[in-house]
Amino acid sequence: MKYINDASSLNREFSRLMNQYKHYHWMVAWAGKPFSQTDALSENTIKIDQIVVGLHFYQTHPDFIAQFMKHTGMKFMLTSAGTFHPKVYLFSNSPNEWEVIIGSANLTGAAFGPNNEAGVLITSAEGKPEIYHQVKKSITNAWNNAKHFDKHLLNDYLKLWEAQQRKLDSLSRLENKQKPGTPYFSVPVVARTWQEYILKINTRPNPQIEERILVLDYVQQYFRAYEKFADMDIHTQQKIAGYKWAGEPVDFRLFGNMNNATTLKQVINSKQDLIGNALDVIPLNGEITKDHYYTFVELFQKAVNGGNKYKSATRLLAMKRPDTFFALSSGNDALLAEDFQIKSIYAMNFDRYWDEIIDRIRSSHWYQFPKPKNKTEHKIATYKAAFMDVIYYQP
Repeated sequence: MKYINDASSLNREFSRLMNQYKHYHWMVAWAGKPFSQTDALSENTIKIDQIVVGLHFYQTHPDFIAQFMKHTGMKFMLTSAGTFHPKVYLFSNSPNEWEVIIGSANLTGAAFGPNNEAGVLITSAEGKPEIYHQVKKSITNAWNNAKHFDKHLLNDYLKLWEAQQRKLDSLSRLENKQKPGTPYFSVPVVARTWQEYILKINTRPNPQIEERILVLDYVQQYFRAYEKFADMDIHTQQKIAGYKWAGEPVDFRLFGNMNNATTLKQVINSKQDLIGNALDVIPLNGEITKDHYYTFVELFQKAVNGGNKYKSATRLLAMKRPDTFFALSSGNDALLAEDFQIKSIYAMNFDRYWDEIIDRIRSSHWYQFPKPKNKTEHKIATYKAAFMDVIYYQP
């Protein structure tokens, strides 16, 4: 028996076992994109008797499935009563000559590389004969509940795998940009519940909740009434942009007063089509992707002749999709940076806005699990990202 707790030992023993034994019986929670050990497996497919790979959480890489799905000895656990989570590698020549690795390592480059994994190698020379039969039986039970893959299943799986990867990539970016000393899941804005979010709003001085709801109600009516931003009359565009408020039923300067945004005002006053081209890219309903956002940024930059005018841009985004975007302003920068655990937004730019603001918002507990208890909270839930201005704004 041998304890394996580093990558070099795991790779050394695994390579030896693959060469020494004629039969492979494995079951793993997931398999990654091709790496040295899966390349070796592809050269030894004649030795595959039963390999079962899980698909929970869409962690198994589609390239692995494509590489091995035609092999009759490879099956995938499509469904199970609970999470399919074993990591067992049985190598054998006979019931009397075998070795098995049982531990934490999945069949991934990370597990056989930088990860901190641990496992135990048991051999027939020291293990009781029933261990072989018990391990093989457990793998056979999994095998009997698993399925072979085909190209149609792979195509369906690929769609969900890509969606999952976007989430994981987003989380990875967030953790990489996190200030040292605080784990990402403890960042105040991320850990906050819906009840805590509402409490924050209600306890702020002069939150103007009803008036803010009216502002967003009016703006959303405008966007629903016109197919394109450029089709709106100039006064409606000015209200959406946040610099026309005199004589209006509500103060459209809420969520970012753009009265000093000279370039934005000039473009809207004289070249409405340019701003419209950018805003029209953002869908009024449904998911907003990073591609939507960066297309908007590209067109917005053309409209305002470049520069880092993120405040004007985020005001427009928050008006078009207040469920997703939050308007940055000089009045909400200090409290926001502290709550998001990021560097000061004085150095904000369009990349940081998506990676450090929007990604954090969309991964937050209050954002993903709103639990409104009354009519007002239902409205806030509809405009939940934009309403963060109440929490952070300091006159």
